Amino acid sequence: MQTEFHDEAPSHDQFAVLTGTLVHLSTYLQSGCSRSLHVARLLLQRLDEESVADDGIQAFCHLLEETVVTARAAHRPA
Repeated sequence: MQTEFHDEAPSHDQFAVLTGTLVHLSTYLQSGCSRSLHVARLLLQRLDEESVADDGIQAFCHLLEETVVTARAAHRPA
């Protein structure tokens, strides 16, 4: 996957949102905490609304979210 970078460097706040997203997804993967997944999804929504990250990073984050959600659904008791 090739990622395009903007000429302008992301701000500290933009890095904080992206970092928070990854931290919450990681916490969910380690503990299964549904609250962490919920917060990560809210942060992803913020990335979308504010166009904080470039398209490649956003696409990767969404793929990661979809993978986690799919895995979560597969492990739920029927």
